Amino acid sequence: MPTFEYDDAAHLLRRMGFGGSPKQITALQAMGLSGAVDHLLNFQKVDNSALNSLLDASFNFSHPYKFNDFNIDEVKRWWFTRMIHTARPFEEKMTLFWHSHFATADSKVDNPIFMYLQNQTLRNLAVGRFDDLLLAVAQDPAMLVWLDGVTNVAGDPNENFAREMQELFTMGIFDVISGQPNYTQDDVHQIARTFTGWGFYWPNYNKKPFDLVFAIDPNSHDTGPKTIYGVTANYEGQDVLQIVAARQATARFLVKKFFNYFVYPLDLATSQDQQTVDTYANIYLTSNHSISAVLEAIFTSDEFFSDRARFALVKNPVEYVVGSILLSGATHNPGTQVYVGDAAVVQSLCDLMGQELLNPPDVSGWPVGIGWINTASALNRYTYADYVASNRPQNTSDAGVFLPAKVLKAQTKTTAVDTVANFANLLGPLPLDSASQANLVAYLTTASDGSTVDFTKNNQTVDDKIRGLVHQIMCLAEYQLN
Repeated sequence: MPTFEYDDAAHLLRRMGFGGSPKQITALQAMGLSGAVDHLLNFQKVDNSALNSLLDASFNFSHPYKFNDFNIDEVKRWWFTRMIHTARPFEEKMTLFWHSHFATADSKVDNPIFMYLQNQTLRNLAVGRFDDLLLAVAQDPAMLVWLDGVTNVAGDPNENFAREMQELFTMGIFDVISGQPNYTQDDVHQIARTFTGWGFYWPNYNKKPFDLVFAIDPNSHDTGPKTIYGVTANYEGQDVLQIVAARQATARFLVKKFFNYFVYPLDLATSQDQQTVDTYANIYLTSNHSISAVLEAIFTSDEFFSDRARFALVKNPVEYVVGSILLSGATHNPGTQVYVGDAAVVQSLCDLMGQELLNPPDVSGWPVGIGWINTASALNRYTYADYVASNRPQNTSDAGVFLPAKVLKAQTKTTAVDTVANFANLLGPLPLDSASQANLVAYLTTASDGSTVDFTKNNQTVDDKIRGLVHQIMCLAEYQLN
């Protein structure tokens, strides 16, 4: 692309994060396209000490061995706090992506420590080599419980992980372009044998409950030869994961997932989109399976900045919830417990919209696209919009999300037309049609009794009308798109 404009930077930040303020977007634009992508993608070099200080102050388990009342709701509150306050938005966005890709749920795992540790694993390995991430997830306690790896023993192999690893985590049942099958039922059975005896233990649960160690039980492990993908050898689980990670089918499958999540829905019946998949699959295969190499190429591509990609995705509930806080200029105080004041509203309304963190519906994770919007979920989005727009703190120490009056007043212009345009820019920038703009202008200049009102008349009028404007914009169809 010849230039990197403000709208381009905003588009990039929405997709690689959850959106941001005009100041953040302008700073990103000043870096240029390659610099902006490098800044977001190579997040390890970005100072995140302010977030770490907030976590230390707000969560008893920030220090690994100092926690009370550790439960799954506290882990959710911790993760939402990370997403809202991080200086590394792509770190959290990729953690969210992998959480749905390698979907495990507390509904079965039933252990907040396992879910917390897996979340950290996904974050730590989010943009490294896919092989390393795949192995770490395969040896992860939450996954070993979720897909019954702890009951997978020699002589009676449990096939759940072997099947889902191929179908959902790596290749898919069929190659996404050729349509040829990637494995057989016999491959599933033989691969399951390689993972027999995989498990974990605590060296010292009472003093160090977060320290778990992966181990293979020799009495439950099948060491015999296995025939996998037509080749017979004394395969181990690690061998199989390396083989699968190196297959072209895996490269294509991952590229498809990346595009559908970060760029636009692919139509693989077309030769154009097939070519797109293979272009980025080849980058994966020639970069030693580097996730960051593939993503860097995608986020600097013409496809990513094409008209087809702009506002082509539906915000998932987490993107809607977290993004609304960041875009509107609202403040968020996580509190010190999930059930204090409004601290639970952020995650409870997200749950009601259909995306309960740490509890995806099944092993296939959450859907993408228009499936996020239905009568019930839309109503809960509007309820959350009202909460963000209208919530005012009783005390400065209150936990919750608050939109300060000074923020609203600073963004209010002298005319209704300019004010609507400015807030559409703040909350997007959103491409509003003329009818939507006219309706919002009419709202600003009309009192509840139908008479004309000067929305700039005094601080109270500004506060009331502008909060209503924010609420209405957040309920627009355009605002549901990313």
